Amino acid sequence: MDIYREIARSQQQIMTVYKYLLTEYIHELDITELTTRIIDSMLSNFDPYTEYYQEKDLEDLSLKTEGEFSGVGLEIYMYEDQLTVVSPIEGSPASRSGIYTGDAIMNIDGEPTAGLELKDATSRIRGRAGTEVILTIKKPKTGEIQDYSIIRDIITIKDIPFYGMVNDDVGYLRITNFSVNTANETKNAMIGLMQDGASNVIIDLRDNPGGLLSSSLDLLDLILPKNLELVSTKGRAGKSIKNYKTLNNALIPETINMAVLINGASASASEIVAGVLQDYDRAVVLGSQSFGKGLVQTVIGINQETALKITNSKYYIPSGRSLQKREFIDDDLIADSSTVVADSLFQTKAGRSVVGGGGIAPDVIVKDEGSYPLAASILRSGAYFKFVQQNNDQYASINEVLADNELMTKFKVFIEENDISGYVDGQEDLKLAKEKLSKKDEKNLFINNAFSVIEKQIEKTQSAMFEDEKEIIQRMIHGEFAFFYNGYEGRYNLYLKDDMVVQKALEIFADESQYLSILSNTESTEVASVNN
Repeated sequence: MDIYREIARSQQQIMTVYKYLLTEYIHELDITELTTRIIDSMLSNFDPYTEYYQEKDLEDLSLKTEGEFSGVGLEIYMYEDQLTVVSPIEGSPASRSGIYTGDAIMNIDGEPTAGLELKDATSRIRGRAGTEVILTIKKPKTGEIQDYSIIRDIITIKDIPFYGMVNDDVGYLRITNFSVNTANETKNAMIGLMQDGASNVIIDLRDNPGGLLSSSLDLLDLILPKNLELVSTKGRAGKSIKNYKTLNNALIPETINMAVLINGASASASEIVAGVLQDYDRAVVLGSQSFGKGLVQTVIGINQETALKITNSKYYIPSGRSLQKREFIDDDLIADSSTVVADSLFQTKAGRSVVGGGGIAPDVIVKDEGSYPLAASILRSGAYFKFVQQNNDQYASINEVLADNELMTKFKVFIEENDISGYVDGQEDLKLAKEKLSKKDEKNLFINNAFSVIEKQIEKTQSAMFEDEKEIIQRMIHGEFAFFYNGYEGRYNLYLKDDMVVQKALEIFADESQYLSILSNTESTEVASVNN
């Protein structure tokens, strides 16, 4: 088949339909909007990573990969239509200007922020380095309103918000993204941990969505010996596109035991790090099954304002397995679907069996069997943050918060006053049914009484939820207060004490024979069931 002749013929069909829509449709159409929608509709048939980028999207892509942007250095949040400072980035222009957590941003360059979308507010605050932005700030306690004139600068995003010693011989580092900064941050963190006496290291990749392939390879270069195969990419019909190997001698001695933590939100570059270390039996992987994103994208510029990010290959790690969890496109669109081959069983360097085609399965599965609908609703509503802003003046430190036996009573009153509740299965169906039946017969006493009984039962369930989830809710409140007083370091130091996956890693490190057994075990995966 002459592919270019087929493309030309198809293009003509598409362009003819497009032309008649613009010239003959009953209403005059917005050409830019129509074009964007047509492209988005076309791409909806493919994997979710093949995307059409407009100018604003390209800025976000640059931030994720380059790890920096030009602005004032504020993490902001829209709470009840009020633009609020979550945290100033350490050392940023905003931090040096005296803007703090909980401050309300009333105006940006004189324009009110009320009703503004968060992305629009972010866009207005950012700008070219060296330019000025004036933020009108209202202090939460005093109500004082003041203009802050801030000169924008290049802000570097930290991929490692925290690292430190969990105990005398175990170091911990949390990696949240893979940008150009990751490898250097990891190198500095590792050196610091080893200087502090770490003979074991935990790398936490949970909820890390990935990022740059090159950054994950640079990180692996710090851990594995020189000239080892890391990743290969294969395109159409399994054609090899590129192979990557370690380039340097490892910074981390093999005498240092390692654990990698993953979960269902660990994807792409995170899975490469976890999978490669698993394939070489260099680290025990703990947690839950990773996401399963093993597709490679390239960005093709269309013009100065738009680009196409397109999937053109798959990642394969040293054992030969793919990370991609499932087929990602309708078979009807594939010219020869017989070329699609399912992955099967593979082996690590030590002969352990591992499965391909579905993300990374941990060596030690730590199952969190908890379901926390109320705690999740509180988090989504921003109520932990708001509670801390309203009550931090009652305490001088996190220790006083931890010692307050009435804290949970205060918080229960707070969420009731703010009408925050958890989701109960069937609750939405009940609401729809009530609306539908009320329209037909709103005065039917039997129906109204039936709904009243069910709603009262849901209220009882909501109250029981608070008691059932009290421990996790309290932990979230403590974590938010710890962040207020001591930043990320305070939050992580508090959370790690109760983190069941971290605690399981510590248990394995404490028993060298168990650690070595897991990395040489050719039988079943260990499962640890956890309620926290």
